[in-house]
Amino acid sequence: MFTTVFVAGYGNSINGHWQEKWHQERLGSYWVEQGDWAFPNRDDWVESLNAQIQSINGPIVLITHSLGGSTLVEWSKHHKANIIGAFIVAVPDVQSSYFPDEITGYQNLPLEKLPFPSLVLSSSNDPYSSLERARFFAQHWGSQFMNAGNLGHINTASNLGDWPEGKKIFNEFIESLEA
Repeated sequence: MFTTVFVAGYGNSINGHWQEKWHQERLGSYWVEQGDWAFPNRDDWVESLNAQIQSINGPIVLITHSLGGSTLVEWSKHHKANIIGAFIVAVPDVQSSYFPDEITGYQNLPLEKLPFPSLVLSSSNDPYSSLERARFFAQHWGSQFMNAGNLGHINTASNLGDWPEGKKIFNEFIESLEA
């Protein structure tokens, strides 16, 4: 058995976001709260993630969205824990001209292999990252890669509800970890 930790992105994954719905369904899961959702600072966000992870005993699976995935990658550069897997959805291209100016510290995202299994799930029409860039990140992080189709940024604007297709992919990822 493992504990699920949700790591939301810029602006937080609330108001009908699939990540919020999944968190509400997963008893005993945790949500990483950030001090400033509107002006994310890498060091502050990494510290919030680390505090949450370090408070949990036992194996952890992370479910990230957007900047939450970038935060996880930054965290893994300096910290260790009993992470058994990471489901990384819609990771943004931090070097893109579309990357918000309000976000600081992420411009040189690490490209080292992650110390745990991971799956990068991207959309073919994500305004914050091309499939090529998402595949590039996955390759460097040693992650599996999957194209989820035309889902935009895989957020509330994508009108996914509780995103049953994503749950299916997540469950298959979990089964691969347990095999």
